[in-house]
Amino acid sequence: MKKLKFILAVLLCFSLFVGCSKQIDREDMIATVGGKAISKSEYMLYLYEATRDFNEIGGNDIWETDFDGQSAEDVVKERAFTTMLHIKVTADKANRYKVSLSEEDKAVAQMKGEAELATMTEEQKNAVSLSAEEVYKIMEDTLLYQKVIEAVTKDYQVSEADFNAYFEQNKESQRESYTEYTISAISIADQQTAQEVSQRLKEGEDFQTLFQTYELNPQQKETGGITTTYKSRLDSSFDMDFHFEEGETTEPISIEGYYIVIHVDKKSVPDDTILKELMRLEYTSSIKQKAFSDELNQWLADTEIERNDVVWNAIEMIP
Repeated sequence: MKKLKFILAVLLCFSLFVGCSKQIDREDMIATVGGKAISKSEYMLYLYEATRDFNEIGGNDIWETDFDGQSAEDVVKERAFTTMLHIKVTADKANRYKVSLSEEDKAVAQMKGEAELATMTEEQKNAVSLSAEEVYKIMEDTLLYQKVIEAVTKDYQVSEADFNAYFEQNKESQRESYTEYTISAISIADQQTAQEVSQRLKEGEDFQTLFQTYELNPQQKETGGITTTYKSRLDSSFDMDFHFEEGETTEPISIEGYYIVIHVDKKSVPDDTILKELMRLEYTSSIKQKAFSDELNQWLADTEIERNDVVWNAIEMIP
């Protein structure tokens, strides 16, 4: 249920501003944004990313979920389209804010594009049907989008009085969220073995010996299975209330066809000084995001957006 609520929250962050759909004749054009044509292939890259993110957040069973009368596929298609609009409209404001990409930025965009292509199967590449250069250009748009956000919000000042009131009202609930854990985790193929490993850890056997024996992922063995993170991230990652104390070992946790056993090496509850700085960063980011969203919504309202329903209705999900 937590995963579903998280997905809905993410999706509701995006307001879709699409003008009345008009017939667009070209078969490879999915939309025009401010008079500029957007190809179906470009949209398919955004759809690929949205589909991948959806799978990572909700797992394979998320595709059977009903979202207030919408299928998961329709929700993902709309999310991808909205994300594309946001990036296109925002990147188009780069000149207004004197934002541009350096050669170093373009090199970063190319590396991101190469990394994106490396995640795709041949079937997925065929479904997207973009050249490497076209993928790099989309990554450049994404970098411009981020730079414009920074330019729009760089001078925004947070009210100290408002933040202090927010801190006092929320500090106890956030103290729990920002409790830091150092954990050692082993990924195990089957429940019975995971149960045995959990019990052996509880009885005091050496973690690293068991980790090197049972860890499924060879790459993870290089890290030793040790991670430091916050409770809130553990809660969302494992869809649970992670309430364990230092020295405790969990029962096997089921994760997409395998099991994880976690030993808590260290638990650190932040004092008010540390907590206030962590919450200040989060609060400032959320306020700046709200300020940018208000600006973006106005840009979207002022931009003529036409979606080609013929092409849109024929879109198939990325395999």
